[in-house]
Amino acid sequence: MRNNKLFKLLIVFMSTILLCGCWDIKDINKRSIPLVMGISKEDDEEYKLTLQIPIPKNDDQISRIVTGRGETVASVLGQIRTNSEDAVDFSQIRLIVIQKNLAKNPQELRDLIKFLMGSEDIPSRALVALTDDDVENVLSNINDKLGVHASSIYDYFNKGAGWVPEIFSITIWEVYRSLYSYTKDIAVPVVRSGKDTVLKFKGAAILKKGKIIETISPDECQLVNVFRNNNEKGRIESLGFASIIVTNSSIKNKTSMKNNKPTVSSNLRLKIYILERKEGITNKRIRKELEKLTEKRFYRLLKRTQGSQTDIFGFGQQFHQQISYHELKDWRNDYYPKLKVNFQVHANME
Repeated sequence: MRNNKLFKLLIVFMSTILLCGCWDIKDINKRSIPLVMGISKEDDEEYKLTLQIPIPKNDDQISRIVTGRGETVASVLGQIRTNSEDAVDFSQIRLIVIQKNLAKNPQELRDLIKFLMGSEDIPSRALVALTDDDVENVLSNINDKLGVHASSIYDYFNKGAGWVPEIFSITIWEVYRSLYSYTKDIAVPVVRSGKDTVLKFKGAAILKKGKIIETISPDECQLVNVFRNNNEKGRIESLGFASIIVTNSSIKNKTSMKNNKPTVSSNLRLKIYILERKEGITNKRIRKELEKLTEKRFYRLLKRTQGSQTDIFGFGQQFHQQISYHELKDWRNDYYPKLKVNFQVHANME
């Protein structure tokens, strides 16, 4: 019996020797956690990275702006990590703002997106936005107005239905996916630093295989959102003689092929509430004017995108069952310019 006890004690003792501590773990107060990152190109030579890093300090709400320059994004990230007094953890980055002077070079933008997607440090779920402002101004404005609450910048692009339906969010992996898509191009939000607000929404840039083709207005962004199955709830429209707010929306699409020509029938249903109107204006006139305005806005944008062969509505993805994969590779060139869309809007009072 005694020998058994000694044997058990020996096993316990040997087990404690083999146990290892968490030698490679950094305490949270020993880590710098950037939330927003800005990327620009200096004089077409060096990359400049700007990071907004919150600094937890008792009850004070402070943060700082850190910048670095180098020949590659990877080298700048390494440089910042080396020179920082704490361990830098890039895994919590919520937003990446890319300056347009860099984004206007298709090859550089494609290489950047591929790097961000392949990086083990930067999360692929981080949101992406473009800016024609100085990227350092944008981050400094976020820092001045939000400080350590810069994580709430994520909510700016995710206000949800009922708030600002023209604003939408795009992640790194969605931009990366669009580089290889045969049937869908992508719209990336464009922002500037606001005077009284943190950011100012300027619309969106249309990317085709990583190349900026054109920009669209916030009103046109609403239409893109509709075809992404996002509710238009909260949209306010001024008709001149009346103002309305959309309380709900839904869209149904039906596709068909005839003589190798694709057709889409889209029915957008809106529930609206009248905020104000001039005397003598009927409900019927308000409904008809809203329907006419929305349809005209859509057809104008469709004509532009068909001319540039950029399918930001993703119509090509709805023909996967009717067009072979091999033929879908030519969707933008052969099918999309010939696409006919019967777009109808039906507005009803709540």
